[in-house]
Amino acid sequence: MPETRAICLKHFDFLHLNLFRISDFVLRALPLTLLLVLAPKGSLADDRTSETQVFGITARGSSFVYVFDRSLSMQGPALAAAKRELLSSLGHLKPVQQFQIIFYNEKPKMMPSPQLLFADDNGLRQAASFVGSITASGGTDHVQALELALRLQPDVIFLLTDADEPPLSARDLNAIHQKSTAIINVIEFKTGSAAAKRSSLRQLADQNRGEYKAIDTNSLNAAK
Repeated sequence: MPETRAICLKHFDFLHLNLFRISDFVLRALPLTLLLVLAPKGSLADDRTSETQVFGITARGSSFVYVFDRSLSMQGPALAAAKRELLSSLGHLKPVQQFQIIFYNEKPKMMPSPQLLFADDNGLRQAASFVGSITASGGTDHVQALELALRLQPDVIFLLTDADEPPLSARDLNAIHQKSTAIINVIEFKTGSAAAKRSSLRQLADQNRGEYKAIDTNSLNAAK
């Protein structure tokens, strides 16, 4: 009996070792896509998403598009503050997150890449160079810039402008809402007396799961 037991234990140890080796081989051979499926739920999503903010409006996602007004009325402290806030927001992203920047007046002007960029060192250098090249000029057309942003299919759009004129029409708002899968947050620079007025830009945020925030331009002048 002792001899039989010893033989059984020996065979068990042999079987256990080989099963371990087989399991290790199978895991190494599995394609990456299958390993992604087998990963704990939420672990990969947490790595791909990040939280950032613009003038106190916070959003979480894996891709962000910044749509910033550069019309002539933004000249001076307003545009300078917008640029600082944009670059600060990019600094909160992880290298695996993606972004794009659109400055607009009558026409949108996007970073040279036709697609989203990663927020790695190279992407951030390109962003800093692009933002530094922007000057204020012209009028304002929100719709073209927003349509360009929506074509990139980001998780989050940050729209910053000092112009509710011309206002977005009901038709514009409906068309944007129909096309959008993104959260659209809106920051509007306004004078103190106009800050309480309801605008089409607030409706834009409300209809697209976003937040709206009015920034008193007098505070930007004071921070110059």
